[in-house]
Amino acid sequence: MSEQKTAGSTRVIHSEWYGDIEVQASQIYHFPKGIVGFGEFHDYALVPIEGAPFFILHAVDHELSFILLQAHDAVEGYGFEIDQAVIDLLGVQKPEDVAIFLIVNIIDDNFFVNLKAPLLLVPGTNKGCQLIIDNPAYPLRHPLKRKEDG
Repeated sequence: MSEQKTAGSTRVIHSEWYGDIEVQASQIYHFPKGIVGFGEFHDYALVPIEGAPFFILHAVDHELSFILLQAHDAVEGYGFEIDQAVIDLLGVQKPEDVAIFLIVNIIDDNFFVNLKAPLLLVPGTNKGCQLIIDNPAYPLRHPLKRKEDG
């Protein structure tokens, strides 16, 4: 079970997978509706992985985490519309306020990203949500190509 300790605006999350993770309050995102399959967990810390384009999204008070990659680092031409309910939920003022992340899955040493269910994070409001996109062109498992693969 992940534990959280607070010291001023810095928190330490104890993770069985990653050890002690020190995060600033600005790295904590509230997901009002949770993440699909994990609706009971609402607060997550976004932590960059040093020397890599990946991030860890770790639940603040539970042993639950995801590996993320920013959409622009994963796939070209990826886009979708966000409806007014999501704009209101996240407190979005303009499109560039939203950072789009994709959940990374590793299957048999191959990396895939989920294009059907991106995570939208708004640093200005520290809110996030998972959006489900109804577009058959966006698969659950899109292969992630390494830079050297072309």
